[in-house]
Amino acid sequence: MVKVRMNTADVAAQVKCLRRLIGMRCSNVYDLSPKTYVFKLMNSSGMTESGESEKVLLLMESGVRLHTTAYVRDKSNTPSGFTLKLRKHIRTRRLEDVRQLGYDRIILFQFGLGANAHYIILELYAQGNILLTDSEFMVLTLLRSHRLVVHELCSSGVLQEYT
Repeated sequence: MVKVRMNTADVAAQVKCLRRLIGMRCSNVYDLSPKTYVFKLMNSSGMTESGESEKVLLLMESGVRLHTTAYVRDKSNTPSGFTLKLRKHIRTRRLEDVRQLGYDRIILFQFGLGANAHYIILELYAQGNILLTDSEFMVLTLLRSHRLVVHELCSSGVLQEYT
């Protein structure tokens, strides 16, 4: 049987592997589908020891998966509003940190430092979500907004703090 979703241990292992990307700059963001995004990361120096440009494609699918890939997929001709907002805030910024929040299936990517930091938060549970926040974790944009249900612990919306 094929594995469909990542569990907490999978996320922890993947985050450990992704930490090698720290220090790379985000050169662009592409949307492959309404739930799938590719972040093109480049080595800050632009070259590897062998003299070639080091680039890594980081694929994020809301609620499903997260991994690097060498396979170049077809991108949409016109980027979505969500993609444009991501590009505006994190393009050219250096990836400073990648970590799992607690033992949840939530991954936090920090681009930039201090007051200029922006965070991409990828949620891999249920239908998932991808959020962009500022340095104080105020949500600037999110892929999928949802209303607060009685049993939910938190709700996220634009210009609300991510909790």
